[in-house]
Amino acid sequence: LILCSHSQLPHGRDRVEMKSLFVFASTILHVNTRFRYAGAFAPTMKRARDNGQRDYGHGRGNGYGSQQRQRHNNMNANDETESNSSPPPPPLYLEEGLLAVHKPLTWTSNDVVSYIRGILTRDAGDRGAKPPNNNNNRGKRSRKPMFKVGHGGTLDPLASGVLVLGVGKGTTSLQSYLEGSKHYSAVAELGYETDTLDAEGKMVKTAAWDHVTDIDTVKTKILPKFTGKIEQVPPLYSAIRIDGKRLYEIARKDDSGEAAAKIEIPKREVEIYEMEIGTEVEESVVRSGVVDGAKYRDAVETIEAAAAEAAKVAAAAAAAAAAAEAAKQDGAEDDIAKNEGESKEDEGLSKSQKNRKRRNKNTNKKKGNFKKSPFTEIDVPSMQADNASLELPRFGVSVKCGGGTYIRSLVRDIGYELDTVATMTGLVRTKQGPFVLEDALRREDWNADMIYEAIRKGKEKTQQIDESKD
Repeated sequence: LILCSHSQLPHGRDRVEMKSLFVFASTILHVNTRFRYAGAFAPTMKRARDNGQRDYGHGRGNGYGSQQRQRHNNMNANDETESNSSPPPPPLYLEEGLLAVHKPLTWTSNDVVSYIRGILTRDAGDRGAKPPNNNNNRGKRSRKPMFKVGHGGTLDPLASGVLVLGVGKGTTSLQSYLEGSKHYSAVAELGYETDTLDAEGKMVKTAAWDHVTDIDTVKTKILPKFTGKIEQVPPLYSAIRIDGKRLYEIARKDDSGEAAAKIEIPKREVEIYEMEIGTEVEESVVRSGVVDGAKYRDAVETIEAAAAEAAKVAAAAAAAAAAAEAAKQDGAEDDIAKNEGESKEDEGLSKSQKNRKRRNKNTNKKKGNFKKSPFTEIDVPSMQADNASLELPRFGVSVKCGGGTYIRSLVRDIGYELDTVATMTGLVRTKQGPFVLEDALRREDWNADMIYEAIRKGKEKTQQIDESKD
């Protein structure tokens, strides 16, 4: 083929055939060379792949696996260099542990927990802290809050005082450090009893109390009877479960009182370590917030009377509007139109959408079962420092007791023992575990810096408990 130069090629038809043969021979040579190269290279690739697998799995050889592992190590080294060069993210919690806050009047315990959690969450966001990533929940909607905050024992809305909170890991150690006695200071009033056994409830019983002439008589008759281990029936409005339902849920849904009357609440044994009865309320207790039973009752009656009058006016206006509408149209036609309108409204909705709509209606109905206090922490009628002295039918009760004791039930039973009835009108928790009222962080000091400082002080108390156990 090399000798067949252009000058030596024949002319005419022979020249065309010779040129075609030359192209065909060149193609065959090119294809043959590629196949020979591939045939020689295939075993080499197979050996390299085999060596690479052995090397990647067992650390031997210089094949493909070794190169891949080297590339992987280089990438990790680059990532580590970049991460080391950037500063670590701020921690989510600056401190974790227990602290005591002062629960204001009219706040629920969960209100306090939510408020503190919000403060810490906003502080973490301002510092640039982020919650830890959880790959298991990636792509899923998590209902858990960023911050873990919980309380170690409920206080009623009309009670104030020490509420111990756990933050972060402190939520898991709440109960272990809150064992032991709790201290309460209460105000009781003879002559009436409410369904909730406190000032917030509806009056259900009244009885004469004038045969109780002096406070010494109360001390003589009550202190020996109610000191030590006693049995008491918890209040109907409490969080105890009966047949899987909480008692306060049953009571709030039972407007007639028939279901509540059929409930048999079992007695429980509690222990009263120490009790004092008197007519003076300590200044620190008054500052904490003690509801004035008489003023609270009068204020509620005024509010209820105004609400009843407004309801009458609204009912009269509704009746007049209904009468005017009935004069224009027949009532039956209105019902038919209403039903047709509702059916047309539901047309095109799926079954799940119709069920959701029905649940929303039921939820709105249930919201009426839960009372909301008509007062705030600022305007709730409460005792002042200048009227801290009590006179019968009111008296003070200071109690040091074990867990599970209901002071409302204790006051009720004191009334029965005095041949009358009684209601607890005010309550302050002055000690819970190692935390006392002076340790409690007050509402005006609720900010991130003060909260973390209170947790540091709480750690000192818990460390003392751990050392005493050792």
